[in-house]
Amino acid sequence: MSIPVLIEVYNEMRRLAIAGSAVAPGDFRLKKLIQPLEKSGEKAPVFSKVAQAVQALVDSNEKTASGALLELTTLVNAILYTQGETGIAGEIKPLETVSTGGQTTQASARVLKPLLEALSSTGSGRLELIRDAEERGAFRDLRLVKPALQAIDDPYPEISQLITTRVLPAYGKAILPELRAKLDIKGRGGHVQRLRLLHQLDPQGSRDLVQKTLAEGSKEMKVAAIECLGTSDGDLVYLLEHSKAKARDVRAAALRALLNAGKSAGTALETLKKAVDGDDLELIVERMQKCNLPEIQDYLLQQAEAHFVQTLKLKDKKEQGAAIHRLEVLVTCMGRRTDAKAEAFLLNCLEASGALAAIKSDPSGADLNELVASILSRGTPKMQQRLAAAHATLSGDALTASVFAARATMSPEKFFDTFRAQLGGIADKRKKNERAAVVSDVLTSDGEAPWLYRDWLGHVTFGEDESSRRLPELDPRWLDAAIEEGAVNLVCELARAGHKGASKFLSEQLAKTKDEDYAHDLLKAMVRTGHPEATDAVLAAIKKRAKDASSYYFGYYYGSLVADLPRSALPKVEELLPTLPDKFVDSLMDAVLALKNKPE
Repeated sequence: MSIPVLIEVYNEMRRLAIAGSAVAPGDFRLKKLIQPLEKSGEKAPVFSKVAQAVQALVDSNEKTASGALLELTTLVNAILYTQGETGIAGEIKPLETVSTGGQTTQASARVLKPLLEALSSTGSGRLELIRDAEERGAFRDLRLVKPALQAIDDPYPEISQLITTRVLPAYGKAILPELRAKLDIKGRGGHVQRLRLLHQLDPQGSRDLVQKTLAEGSKEMKVAAIECLGTSDGDLVYLLEHSKAKARDVRAAALRALLNAGKSAGTALETLKKAVDGDDLELIVERMQKCNLPEIQDYLLQQAEAHFVQTLKLKDKKEQGAAIHRLEVLVTCMGRRTDAKAEAFLLNCLEASGALAAIKSDPSGADLNELVASILSRGTPKMQQRLAAAHATLSGDALTASVFAARATMSPEKFFDTFRAQLGGIADKRKKNERAAVVSDVLTSDGEAPWLYRDWLGHVTFGEDESSRRLPELDPRWLDAAIEEGAVNLVCELARAGHKGASKFLSEQLAKTKDEDYAHDLLKAMVRTGHPEATDAVLAAIKKRAKDASSYYFGYYYGSLVADLPRSALPKVEELLPTLPDKFVDSLMDAVLALKNKPE
């Protein structure tokens, strides 16, 4: 019996089982299979029965679709079962099992499949998908434990780090046997992460591995093992010895371990003070920010204050550049401090921003001003208020930090009244309007104030910080101001349902734009605000893009828009699907299902 057509029916059944029987009624793919089945039924009557079952499923409704799909599945499986073999040769052995602390299975197949691919493959875009899954708690699914453990060896370091710092610790000691079994003390990369995770989950139980790694491990593993040491007499002697090592990474690991201890005295304190005095401070900046040793905190502040006074007295550019760089390191070490002494020092730096701006070395005083502003923007309310008050005298990233601080501390009404005029001329592409651009960035932020930091290449950038605080809601007058200024991006972000001016503005801009990314932002705003033209505009954009057979992946790009449409748009969407290429339809199916499952 020739059964290729049955195999095709079987594949469609699997697709519908994953997508849900609710999408089966009227499915155009199933319709295409009915005629071949009926033709085969002329020779083998069983095919006619299958054709009838397929027809029943196509003609079903949402209430009867599940039963029709089950009946078709049972019939096709029964036929295929007679054509194949089950079982496998070999010895039967019990599967190895381990408790993972009662994790619950919650991830759906649509979430699980791309996540498994991201954990086991290579290529761009995986980090964002994995980070999003972690934030939504998808890794509580038992099926993801093994893939997550294997991802420790991911060639992209940021993924490996995310997995070992955010995902795997949640499984607790249940994963210790797997970590130990895969650990190679002479390895590198993922093995370094395994050792750190073993120590984090079981400090005492992993002590033997740490000691063995110190004696026999590779250079990278030894460095990681040094950071796992505590402050026992034997460990302290070892750390003090290696804090003088010639290799920078070894010295850094030893100093970080001393800072990690949370308590120290005598020779250890003197060793840390020497690090503060010299270039080794750059090796431990991140750990120094979290240091809770009062003696070291006070000593660091004393050095910063003295160095600040000395820097303002210098005249030679080379000396100024070296002094500013040193001051940047000291200031960065205090980046998370909110105590009164550190607050006073940082505000003193702000007061001297004019004198610092006059220093034109490399790095310059302006660079230091930006760094100080970034720290103040995330500091105490007093720090933020003082920084906000200075906005008129600041520029560049310091201005950005100041406006964020203003939004964080001012009432929505006062923030609007203070900065509305700054938005003027933002739509004029012929002129560089820094203040308007900064205000726009703050208005369109996701509600989190950014953490600005200066790296050792001299660049100030935005980053994430665990202490992020929500910013107050915006005054509703900002939307009218954005429309008045013709600020399209700002209108797209601030548009709200029922605002006639925004609705008209979005329609007009969509009608005249030729930029697809630009149009997508407009469509997104129209869908989000329930624009009356949103459904037709989205479907027109999909129809236009689908003409290019090579761009089927754009279906995913438009999928989120389809899923967010009102359920009343479903008939128009279903009417459009048969006219699109199959691959484009595949990329839209999850979105169509989400739309179909929406409440009336």
